[in-house]
Amino acid sequence: MTDHGPDTASTDAFPGTDPGDLDELLRGAASRAGGGERTRRALEDMREDPPTPLEGQYASVELVKLLGESRDEGDAAEAERIAAELLRPGRLDEGPAQLLGEHFQALERWDEALHCYNIAARRLVAAPPAELAEEEDLALAPLVSRLLARMRLGMAHDEHDEVALGVARRQVEALADLSRTGQDRPETDVAAFCSRESFEGARAGGVLSGGAAEEGADAYCRAAERALRERARLNPRASRAVVLYDLDEVTAFAERSGLDPADEATTTAWARRELAPDDPRIRAWPPARNEACWCASGRKYKKCCGSPANR
Repeated sequence: MTDHGPDTASTDAFPGTDPGDLDELLRGAASRAGGGERTRRALEDMREDPPTPLEGQYASVELVKLLGESRDEGDAAEAERIAAELLRPGRLDEGPAQLLGEHFQALERWDEALHCYNIAARRLVAAPPAELAEEEDLALAPLVSRLLARMRLGMAHDEHDEVALGVARRQVEALADLSRTGQDRPETDVAAFCSRESFEGARAGGVLSGGAAEEGADAYCRAAERALRERARLNPRASRAVVLYDLDEVTAFAERSGLDPADEATTTAWARRELAPDDPRIRAWPPARNEACWCASGRKYKKCCGSPANR
């Protein structure tokens, strides 16, 4: 599960890195190896010699954020220079643009935030609003960011803002549903997936199979995230949660029930029959962007299964 040794900040330490995980990996490596200067060098190395242009963009955005936190005037000027370079036409892809927009939003620099959000949402804005009805709410998140910036700048709503408002209303309704108590609360759809601790044993024992499982625990969890999004798209009003199961408990349940532990319906039945509604292992899905990912990777949701790269 780890991607590097503790004694290097070189980009060679991050082969095959998902760009959405770059910040967590670099900052984690730097923290173990000596702090902010090591993080800065790692980001500068990645920026100057990126394995892919997209990874170079992510490194540049993270460097802007890191230098922006410094009290040194030279660092602040360098952050502005890199940001200006990123804002030139044709320099930003959608994922890095979203993250840079969030940086400018935190600074209340709304013109620059809107510029970034327009890039992050460009695929969505290019589509007729009627076609976006089939998109899941998570995929429409850049439109919501764009709407917020446009509202803060006093702009009149366009048709894509109306789509974003629909997403916001559904989110408010979902929160209202979660606040209900007793019989008024809708039943939660709990999806069960293998825990990282049990993954290798489950794969070796044939309980997990298929392309995603063959590629490892990260690929398995990202495929599970995509399945959750599809379920949310088909039934957007349902309340959803995730639980990670231990192989031994599901195998024991399957033996008692005469079921196949490799059948997805078995893990679903286990979650429904064996877990109390208030079992602490059950986590609401999706987590907030800055919360820990449901898959227990140790990364934030927005840097892990919720990364734009996993859409």
